[in-house]
Amino acid sequence: MSLIRLESIVATWTRRLLLLGGWLLLAVTLVTVADALLRFFAGRPIQGTFEGSELVLAAVIFFGLPYTSLTDGHVSVDFLTSRLGVRTQHVIIAVNAVICAVLLGTIGVQMSFLAGEYLAMGRTTITMRIPIFPCLALVTAAAGLAALGCVMQAVGAGRRALQAQMPSSPTTPASYGR
Repeated sequence: MSLIRLESIVATWTRRLLLLGGWLLLAVTLVTVADALLRFFAGRPIQGTFEGSELVLAAVIFFGLPYTSLTDGHVSVDFLTSRLGVRTQHVIIAVNAVICAVLLGTIGVQMSFLAGEYLAMGRTTITMRIPIFPCLALVTAAAGLAALGCVMQAVGAGRRALQAQMPSSPTTPASYGR
């Protein structure tokens, strides 16, 4: 499998995960609005809204992380790097992606240990007894996908720094929305 094809697969799955995160955020918003309205008008809030929102928002953050990393959607100041040559820019992207991959990989490994511990203990939220493991497992998988995306970005940027004729990455912001 070629590097471009593998990058394209990672890009597709990060878009899907982002879309799922968006739908989850919409669901949390609707439930929160319904909870507020029921609390105000009927004096009967929806039980577990706060705890459910906590778990879902953690997932939303990690579901958006791979997409944000691959598309450089995070806040950055590039007044210096934009003045450098294309190859140097690719080297900087590759080094940054390696650092991010190591960090996200470490987070993913630590979270997988925590998820295993929570599964073994049967850990739940305090009030509603919502199991924490399923949410933590999804967040761990998203962190792993983000780490894989950063590895792919590092490999692609490194190859592009070495080979001037290689096409641009399918994960660059200009081509990502296709």
